[in-house]
Amino acid sequence: MQPRLTQLPPLPRSSVRAGEPYVGAPALRRLLTAIGDLPESPVSGEQEKLELDPELVAALVRFQARHGLDVDGTLGDRTYRALTTPIEERIRQIVLSLERLRWLPPKLESPPIIVNIPQFRLFAFRTTQDFAEDILQMDVIVGSTFNGRHTPVFAADMRYVVLNPYWDVPRSILLKEMLPAIKADPGWLAKNGYEMVLGAADGAISRPADAGNVQLLVEGELRVRQKPGPMNALGQVKFMFPNRHNVYMHDTPARELFARSRRAFSHGCIRVSDPITLLAHVLGADRKRTSDRLEKALRGNTPVVVRLAQPIRVYIVYGTALATEAGQTLFFDDIYDQDSRLTALLEARRSRSFGHTKQ
Repeated sequence: MQPRLTQLPPLPRSSVRAGEPYVGAPALRRLLTAIGDLPESPVSGEQEKLELDPELVAALVRFQARHGLDVDGTLGDRTYRALTTPIEERIRQIVLSLERLRWLPPKLESPPIIVNIPQFRLFAFRTTQDFAEDILQMDVIVGSTFNGRHTPVFAADMRYVVLNPYWDVPRSILLKEMLPAIKADPGWLAKNGYEMVLGAADGAISRPADAGNVQLLVEGELRVRQKPGPMNALGQVKFMFPNRHNVYMHDTPARELFARSRRAFSHGCIRVSDPITLLAHVLGADRKRTSDRLEKALRGNTPVVVRLAQPIRVYIVYGTALATEAGQTLFFDDIYDQDSRLTALLEARRSRSFGHTKQ
């Protein structure tokens, strides 16, 4: 493939919409044909049209869908940057994703749940085969791109779920984001569904929000949690796979964020778009036995722990390229700059190996 294919003329304005002129339309048409998003057609004057015609817009939609972009057929800044990414960089993404695949078990012993961070997507396997029809898929929200808020890469076993969970506010969030508001107005806690408590368990004793207890909060003697209910940051369900990162999956009341194509908004935990369907999946056949209990629990506001009959292995992975069953290759933004870090590590390893060989 010709390297110059991705060198498109600059956008004349912030975006070019369907039917609007763009001097780079012929070059864009050649690029989209070369990478398979635009069907090949006999060479004609049509191919030199200097506008985004319906055929070109349809090809842009296919490209956007493969690259985790807003699927609107508009040639905007993010789509332009993806189109002009050099082919060599796409090849590097594939190589690095293949390297990361080597870190996973060569054979699945049981149906896992896999979250691909830069894809903002969850895959819950019904079998140990990776056929699309056997996989429950849904959108997720992951940790933001700020340092300290990235969703980490790791594996752990999901062992239980919590219905109507409390949200135990991490002390880092309390100190950085909440404490100024609490000091200014202790009533802020109750207005937002929070309470100060003494003790670590769900049965911890609630304390009044007065100046003395605010000082105990500052000193770490008390903690803050958000009570179950419609305002709770974890929604109705929390999926627990104990790990050293204290990361888990959960529901969220902020449903509007799932409409975004780039969904890096959390403090590190993973918010799922369809928690009730995922709940049914993880409970499996056992959900029939517990269905009455579950329905009753979800109608209430008391935390209920439901242990899984069998643990489910959860893999949180990071791959910026993915091959599909249909033969397409999907590409995603390197939101945490992990590809650059892995490239540096692999190059350092090659240098050490080369040095040992010469000796």
